[in-house]
Amino acid sequence: MKKNLRIVSAAAAALLAVAPVAASAVSVNAADNTTATTTNTANTVINAGGTAINTPADAKYDVDVTPNLTATAASTVNGQTINGSITGNITASYNGQSYTGTLDTKNGKVSVADSKGTAVTDFSKLTNGSYTVTVSGVSFNFGTANANKTITLGSKNSNVKFAGADGKFADTVKVELGQNGTLTTPISVQVSNVNALDLSNANGVNFYNASNGSQVTKGSVNVTAGLNGRLNVSTVASEILKNFAAYQVSNGKAVSQMPDQKAVVADVNAALKAANSPVDNAGWFTAPTSFSVNVKATSSINGVDATLPVTVNVANGKDMTVPSQSKTIMHNAYYYDKDAKRVGTDKLTRYNSVTVSPKTTTINGKAYYEVVENGKLSGKFINADNIDGTERTLKHNAYVYKTSKKRANKVVLKKGDKVVTYGGTYTFKNGKQYYKIGNNTDKTYVKASNF
Repeated sequence: MKKNLRIVSAAAAALLAVAPVAASAVSVNAADNTTATTTNTANTVINAGGTAINTPADAKYDVDVTPNLTATAASTVNGQTINGSITGNITASYNGQSYTGTLDTKNGKVSVADSKGTAVTDFSKLTNGSYTVTVSGVSFNFGTANANKTITLGSKNSNVKFAGADGKFADTVKVELGQNGTLTTPISVQVSNVNALDLSNANGVNFYNASNGSQVTKGSVNVTAGLNGRLNVSTVASEILKNFAAYQVSNGKAVSQMPDQKAVVADVNAALKAANSPVDNAGWFTAPTSFSVNVKATSSINGVDATLPVTVNVANGKDMTVPSQSKTIMHNAYYYDKDAKRVGTDKLTRYNSVTVSPKTTTINGKAYYEVVENGKLSGKFINADNIDGTERTLKHNAYVYKTSKKRANKVVLKKGDKVVTYGGTYTFKNGKQYYKIGNNTDKTYVKASNF
């Protein structure tokens, strides 16, 4: 459930404008900070929609605050002048719900400083570079269900700081909620390293081999794991940074756009998570003999990004391939988790193959096959009835049907015969229920009422 709280101040619209549907942005000209103007510059759109981001389990705060800011440098594109602007919103995620911030109409203030700490007085003349944005008088309404609580606000973004009534910025801030769940005292939110993008620069970001300078579209690195195949994500990230560089041309000069160690560590963690390889809090994991990392470089000049697929070859890594077998899906099947709860809406359609573990797992009394992906257990399960079927005993003689009106053959199944059916029943046009029988793609069905 998403609760959006619209901003009640024109001055606040520069940074907290909610644009859940329309592809437009709200910008502010610092010459008159009380007037908001709407433009259709897609590059500056900040969308407050989307699903809530749950607070990390190991976080030292209750609420994850996520400022989403975009700065655009003044430029001329195709003869059209684009004013500089800063747009965005500040949202908070608490207990799986997302809340959009509001600004105090009397005391709220938005201030911007450049990399040298000089205050920016005219947003329309922003130049390409890095800025620090401070928003004071920020509040959230977490609803009456959270009334009178004391909670701690923080952010997964290390560029975000908070200050309470004392004005001292820190990684977290403790706040009191009133009877309606609103902060009793508004806070200040500060976001550093907000890059003003140069939209007139159409150059992309390219990756290069650091040793010979040749441009590359993919790469590989070699690392060595320790005892029992243990390896740290920082080691992998360092090796990637040692071997590759990312550059973009601006004003005739090559500007480095290679992500830093922290960003590449995040890319490595994302790759291992996707491969179902657990990483502990210190960054250690049991390394396979090989895995892939997508290294993303985002331009600080014009916001474009590029991705370099890197294969990590691990000496002393472990063969993580699990035993598996290919099975044919005989009835459309959904994915389930280890608690037999549906996972997403994707389904496997009948008569297609799936790679699964050789043995079934019993969950809540039912047999399931765990799906194997890329040689590893995926944590997704399929009801074995959709693959192996279930043996049933006929209570009556039964014909085998092709459709609700036509028989598939002249076979008559006798009372007491044991027949394997696959998956749940199908409802035919006559409104009656039928089971699929026969381990094949033939249209062979028996009325469910005969079992």
